[in-house]
Amino acid sequence: MHEPWDLSDPQERDLAAGEYVLGTLDSRQRANFEALLAVSPDLRRQVARWREHLQVFNDQLDPVPPPETLWPRIARTLGLSDTPWRRRLGVWRGLTAAFALMALVLAGFLYLRPAPGMIPGDAVFVVLDDDQVPGWIISASESGELMVQAVQPAMPSGMAGELWLMKDGEPVSLGMLPDRGEARMEMPRELRSLMRHADLAVSIEPAGGAPQGKPTGPVIDHGRLIPMRGDDKVRL
Repeated sequence: MHEPWDLSDPQERDLAAGEYVLGTLDSRQRANFEALLAVSPDLRRQVARWREHLQVFNDQLDPVPPPETLWPRIARTLGLSDTPWRRRLGVWRGLTAAFALMALVLAGFLYLRPAPGMIPGDAVFVVLDDDQVPGWIISASESGELMVQAVQPAMPSGMAGELWLMKDGEPVSLGMLPDRGEARMEMPRELRSLMRHADLAVSIEPAGGAPQGKPTGPVIDHGRLIPMRGDDKVRL
């Protein structure tokens, strides 16, 4: 299994943006990335730069026509009539350069670094600070597993983010959030039925956790898990 992107690393975020533009992320990876993209102007600028770079290469790439025998063979395989198909050859040949570029760039990515996986899950919550800077992506699966990816958490020295779930108006700690990289948590079985509608919150606490299991520091953000788009199996 490939290591996930370390989105707390600016270079890794840029590489993830490149993979997003290339279209090599699967539906879950794309959902996680787009959740972060929706709240991060910096990431949107990185995506725009990647699109601009790739378009420049595409404009400079000469079309490479396929063998004349290829298109009729494809037409026969798809059950298309020969005459209308030939009228469409100009369109397909025009796309050949773009497909060739995509293959070359993707091959370069795979050569430099194996394509990593993003955080899997069925629903996601992006934690934002007061300046709308994303600190973590929290992803949840139907099995009760929570996967947390640090993005840009800004914690005072000796402090860390702690994740809470509200149960009957009382906060229940789900664990400490990582300052970089990823961490996996397990939702207690008795709380899993609450995942769909319960409020989550993140507060600033001592690195070892809040004293007496109750939040003491300021709350960075609160919200609910949002089902990922493009996953018909999500039932959270």
